[in-house]
Amino acid sequence: MKLTGRPLSIVCVISCALGLAACMSGPKGIRFIDGAGGAGAKAVAQPIRQFTAAEIPPAIVGKTFQYTRSDGNGFVTYNADGTFSFQDDTKGEGTGRWETSNNLFCEIFGAKAIQECGEFKSTGDAYFAAKSRLVEMKS
Repeated sequence: MKLTGRPLSIVCVISCALGLAACMSGPKGIRFIDGAGGAGAKAVAQPIRQFTAAEIPPAIVGKTFQYTRSDGNGFVTYNADGTFSFQDDTKGEGTGRWETSNNLFCEIFGAKAIQECGEFKSTGDAYFAAKSRLVEMKS
């Protein structure tokens, strides 16, 4: 049995209509939600802001962050006494020290590491601290 002429065109129209209906069943793909207005609301860009030495401790003390560095990734918790503990995805767990000096943020990962210092900045959704990108873990 061979479909030609009108019956074939009806089959094509019905197939196309069903295909379009399936595509229109709801939103798909990536949607940006800014937390203020929900999906479709326009996100507001935050200016990059450098912190002073006095602003750094309140931003990090007692908080846990997911960090990303060129030499590793993991989680870090900063303490008020200038220490921190970390759990690196490949190196395991350890401790270190942090301090502020001349509006710079300095940290030493482990006992034999070299101190790394750099600006401490906020982009609105993350911090950049010396050589680390920090995203606060919120419950």
